[in-house]
Amino acid sequence: MADGINSNYYRLNDAIIRQTERINSTNQNTASSKKEEAKVSFKELLDQNIKNTVTFSKHASVRKEQRNIEVTEDDLEKLSDACDQAQEKGINNTLIMMDDSAFIVSAANKRVITVMDKNEMKNKLFNDIEGAVFI
Repeated sequence: MADGINSNYYRLNDAIIRQTERINSTNQNTASSKKEEAKVSFKELLDQNIKNTVTFSKHASVRKEQRNIEVTEDDLEKLSDACDQAQEKGINNTLIMMDDSAFIVSAANKRVITVMDKNEMKNKLFNDIEGAVFI
């Protein structure tokens, strides 16, 4: 009878070990596939974020600081949307009028070339633009 108990003990022990190994293997495979999904998702998000981000040239950054023009996250989103509108119409060099500021933007790469406030706009001529967006 002791042999029957020992035999059942070893079968049960062996079954527990096999089940534990199977669970560990499944967890490792799931973890590695989630890491791969996360890498792809992160790369896609990064690419999309870079593509949709409005950037300022060095000249535009200097002008923005000199003229005390504040650009909020909401303003950047509006500029991005205006660039998208210009791209849809085939306009590259765009004048974007927003509140009391004017932005000359290369819509194709969403790069602000220069910035002016309302005082600078008086008696000014805008040249080398293909279109304007008012927001």
